[in-house]
Amino acid sequence: MGSNIDKLYWTVQSILDKLALQFGNITAAIHRKAGNTVQEKRVRPKSEEKRSQIIDAAGILFVVNGFEKVSMEEIAKSAGVSKQTVYSHFGNKQQLFTAAIDCKCDEYDLAPNKTQQAMHCEEYLIFFATHLCALLTSDDAIGVFRVCVAEAGRSEVGELFWQAGPGKIRAQLAGYLTEQVKLGTLLIDDIDTAAGQLISMIVCESQFRSVLGLQKSKNDIELKEYATQCARLFYKGYRA
Repeated sequence: MGSNIDKLYWTVQSILDKLALQFGNITAAIHRKAGNTVQEKRVRPKSEEKRSQIIDAAGILFVVNGFEKVSMEEIAKSAGVSKQTVYSHFGNKQQLFTAAIDCKCDEYDLAPNKTQQAMHCEEYLIFFATHLCALLTSDDAIGVFRVCVAEAGRSEVGELFWQAGPGKIRAQLAGYLTEQVKLGTLLIDDIDTAAGQLISMIVCESQFRSVLGLQKSKNDIELKEYATQCARLFYKGYRA
């Protein structure tokens, strides 16, 4: 009897030992996974920080030296990263130039998000117009525009700029106008032409003077008021 109890005891103990071992392995795996997740969370911000450094450095160099004269090696040096790091984020200089334009446009919230789409149409058009005017008359935008004009016909920089900047913004505006037509807020037969009309109104004298190195004809407050008037005029012309 005692022998059977001993056997049962050791059998149960063996099972418990195996369960403890398995539990330990599972716990270790969970800790490893958690550790990897924490590491990923730590790595991602650093990677994004380097990406931002590269874009900022490239933007400055493109404006100062022009697109064709800037090398990826110079960008890496200015950003304080290796050339390999630059290529790990951007396959070539064209992609980097496009990213720099994208980044600058994103700063001005020109793509309508859910909050902006919930605005009254006239209110959003004013929001769009004032933000676009601020972008177009900013020092960075003026600098890039000068580079594009200087290299027109000699490189692809003009096409890259158009696709990442004006073309993209126009397409986003056209998408918004299309939705407003579907909602019955606006009456527009030619969406693309209408989008071009609003943008053309916002591209004002102050931007042209800045490109030429002259003093702006309007200060920031006056520019905002001008853009607001453009948006209201556009809305009155197309409202249902």
